[in-house]
Amino acid sequence: MATLETLSDHVYDICENAVRSKSSVCELTIFEDDENFRFIINDHGCGMNQEELMHAISPFYTTKEQRKKKLGVGLPFLKFSSELTGGYFKIESEKLIGTKVDVLFKKSNIDCQPVGNLPETLFMIIYMDKNTDWKIIRGFREDAYELDSKDLKEQYGNLFYENSFMIEIKKIITELENQIKQGGLE
Repeated sequence: MATLETLSDHVYDICENAVRSKSSVCELTIFEDDENFRFIINDHGCGMNQEELMHAISPFYTTKEQRKKKLGVGLPFLKFSSELTGGYFKIESEKLIGTKVDVLFKKSNIDCQPVGNLPETLFMIIYMDKNTDWKIIRGFREDAYELDSKDLKEQYGNLFYENSFMIEIKKIITELENQIKQGGLE
């Protein structure tokens, strides 16, 4: 995702950071109700020391290899966007332990971006990297569902990466989202 136009884009962007941290297991929790959209991403990767953490929200700082005019704008824009809505941005990190990003958007604020295509985003996160397993908890109002890519990989083996199965996973996520938004899971 090249631009960060929706809340789902922000979720995906920070999940990419978690994968780049070389974490073999990452957790994504998304809670949403009529007023708030909150997500928490926790990785167990390389983490950042205090100096790197201080710079992490600066658009002129990146841990990526320097490329032509490539700046790390994901975290700074996420912080700006969430706080603009009256929400918050929190980040904790410890070198060689991992990083936790906790963000809240106030959906009722006129400056809040739309949620976007969350089922598509969750699908792309699950298949983002073969070496990273995702534990996802998705809550909407009083209901929730969970996805665990490690369990799916163990249950379905090589089938997990076949196109026809991937299409089914995408349909399942979409159906779960539809059910949770329409008042509950069956």
